[in-house]
Amino acid sequence: MILDKKIEVFLAIAEAGSFSRASRQLSLSQSVVSFHVDTLEKELGVSLFRRQGRTIALTPEGELLYQEGKKLVQEARRLEDVFAEHSATIAQRIHLAGDALTCAFTLPWTLAAFREAYPNVLFTYQHLTRDTLLEKLLSSELDLALVGCPVQHRKLAIQECFRDEIILVAAPDKAPDRIVLDDLRHLPLLWVTNDRGLEFVLSRSLSEAGLPLKNLNICMEVEDLPILKTFVRAGLGLAFLPRLAVADELRFELLKAVPVEGLALERTTYLVYRKEKQPREVVARFLEFIQKRRWPETEEK
Repeated sequence: MILDKKIEVFLAIAEAGSFSRASRQLSLSQSVVSFHVDTLEKELGVSLFRRQGRTIALTPEGELLYQEGKKLVQEARRLEDVFAEHSATIAQRIHLAGDALTCAFTLPWTLAAFREAYPNVLFTYQHLTRDTLLEKLLSSELDLALVGCPVQHRKLAIQECFRDEIILVAAPDKAPDRIVLDDLRHLPLLWVTNDRGLEFVLSRSLSEAGLPLKNLNICMEVEDLPILKTFVRAGLGLAFLPRLAVADELRFELLKAVPVEGLALERTTYLVYRKEKQPREVVARFLEFIQKRRWPETEEK
């Protein structure tokens, strides 16, 4: 981005809520991140953060810079797009974000297919919380977002992208051939914590079947999907996961699907974008491409 690196670092810290998380997101050392902030504070002659033990908060001056900095990001990206769309040698960009784990298993194939047709298009992708990505959509910092729950906002449009089956999986040597719904009250379950769409589907479907989430035997909560799958393979418990997310493990018999009698779970992923009279040409082409494309199958190949 053509924006000053110090501003980019500052905004990342403000949104991440900590220097360490921002440094990981930016792939910079924490000392480099601190250097950029120190330099920026000296140049402006103000303190931007109030440090309280391990937590930080924006000072009034920091809050002002955050609001103005976001405007600078929007303007910088607008300038990038202006030059991108008027020069055949500069690739056009589409800024994407997702809040669902399934994006990692379906989106790459779709982007690859689109770039075969439009090789000059570049994508940027961020994994964000639902609230953050909707805020960035509304402020034009993002072009499109993938979410696991329906969105209702007068300024946003939504379309269904694909559906994926959610299945119960276990280590092959720990997996019963079939269970009934009531077995979930005592079987140890591992829970992925950073997929709001998955939790929404499970909460609604299980409650409708007479088994609220509070009655499940959740023995461990895990944020990272690869780690959760490793825990399941080790026999620590069972887990509800999208079939696409465990396709390789099922294929190579590292995990086994466990049917739950009378329970069929499906999760829909939605594409969200701003309601605009005329979206940028490259975004309009991508939307049309997705509408025509059949998304990856969930069945094992």
